[in-house]
Amino acid sequence: MLERRTIVLADGSVRSYFALPHDYQDFPAFPRPEFRGPLHGLGFERQQQFPDHWNSVGDNAMKRKFGDDGKDGMDRLRQQVLEHGNAGAIPVQPGMGTGTGTGTSGLSMVRGGEEMNRPAKYMRTGGFEGGAGTSRIKHNEVDQSALKKSFLNMVKSIYDSSSLKRNYFADGKQGRLQCLACNRTSKDCPDMHSLIMHAYNPDSADSLVEHLAFHKALCVLMGWNYLTPPDHSKSYQILSAGEATANRDDLILWPPLVIIHNTITGKRDDGRMEGLGNKAMDSYLRGIGFPGGKAKALYSRDGHLGVTLVKFASDQSGFMEAMRLAEYFEKENHGRNGWARLQPLTLGKDDENNPDLFKFDHRTGEKKRVFYGYLGTVNDLEKVDFDFRKKITIASRLDYKPSG
Repeated sequence: MLERRTIVLADGSVRSYFALPHDYQDFPAFPRPEFRGPLHGLGFERQQQFPDHWNSVGDNAMKRKFGDDGKDGMDRLRQQVLEHGNAGAIPVQPGMGTGTGTGTSGLSMVRGGEEMNRPAKYMRTGGFEGGAGTSRIKHNEVDQSALKKSFLNMVKSIYDSSSLKRNYFADGKQGRLQCLACNRTSKDCPDMHSLIMHAYNPDSADSLVEHLAFHKALCVLMGWNYLTPPDHSKSYQILSAGEATANRDDLILWPPLVIIHNTITGKRDDGRMEGLGNKAMDSYLRGIGFPGGKAKALYSRDGHLGVTLVKFASDQSGFMEAMRLAEYFEKENHGRNGWARLQPLTLGKDDENNPDLFKFDHRTGEKKRVFYGYLGTVNDLEKVDFDFRKKITIASRLDYKPSG
């Protein structure tokens, strides 16, 4: 009655094992085979002559293997196999192989998921390297180029809409959740876990790439582990803060941008803010050794926003120069973290006397603004003005870092 099955282990390997078929209860009853126990060779008649000895040997054997409640332990393990396929140690009786009834091709001892009397068959499942081993994930089974392109588009679509992000973060409590892969909102996805399950297991294979890309984009947004298949479990939502930040920081705005803050120079009589113009910023960048950037100051109805975007060429050389400029600010503790540290408590309170915002130039005798700058990532998409946002795409910084 036993049939061979396979199971994917945590290390990515595939093991074969034997289990009762799901419809085993419908099989006709088999005649009880001759028991081949410790008195094998004496014949069934001799065994009948020593009933007390045989019972004691059998009981002791069961107790040694399963504890004092040998029979109950065996029943529990048999039930585990019926429910889970392979969850214990059950010896397979002779003659109960893979369909012959008397052959030995299926004879084995299944213990802890292993066949004890012959080598296990291993094969790799094409997973990713990470954590404690290799795991199987659908993302690795589709065209990687198409998946990556769709993923980057999904990321921009999500981060470009503040209302969409808010709804995702609210776990569907602010309205139905939208699947960007099939452009629908469904009552079947009342929360983020349901949407993740839908994206990872779409109804149609024709849209598998788009749905897997959407699944990955959602996980990056939420700070979850897209490399762990959901499979009706929420363990994929466990990811360290550092890893979640690294996943988002890898997604940069393209062409590469450096965002510079604290570029306001004063306030006009009409109350509108004034700031460093494009030409003045270009001159400043050339003076510190970064001639490749092109500055664009951002304005609102109230005037200068105190933010200047510096765009670089859309190639590896432009990316490397943008990285160097970001590192220039970071070395002075004037990078992203330095600017975040100033907000919102220290801004607007006697700025000119704040050493984090102004410094005294002993050479000219003037106070000058302290600039803060960092490489633009997907988290900064809403800081970019509308014209830039239409032209900007999302890229992976790993694609442009020099090898080695």
